Amino acid sequence: MANTTEITVRYAETDCMGVVHHAVYPVWFEIARTDYIKAAGMSYAEIEKAGIMLPVAGISCKYRSPAKYDDELVITAKITRLNAARIDFYYSVSRKGESEILAEGTSSHGFVDSKTFKPINFKKQKPDFFAVLEKHAKIDEQT
Repeated sequence: MANTTEITVRYAETDCMGVVHHAVYPVWFEIARTDYIKAAGMSYAEIEKAGIMLPVAGISCKYRSPAKYDDELVITAKITRLNAARIDFYYSVSRKGESEILAEGTSSHGFVDSKTFKPINFKKQKPDFFAVLEKHAKIDEQT
């Protein structure tokens, strides 16, 4: 299940040329990832209440064409890999109603215990949460 999130570029997200600053894209990826997990039927808050955190292990972004102030954008997120230890996402950013990809990126997250920050086996510790994500990851593989 690829999920989309719509945003409008705010003035504070741009530089003096009205172009979105490169550091904003990872923030948008986080918004899209959070929305993805909500659309799957759970929330980051629920996962954290269960004692599990998903720290970022890696992130990348390729900038293809600038987004500008007041652009209406669509950020698409989908799972590209899921196992008991980690989850990876792919993101694309485009203007609403257009197919050109302005930027695309990835993020990788480990499943860790919220108290010790040691890696955990998410599939064993929270099989219900894992099953929800696994279902959506399989749908993502087909799209």
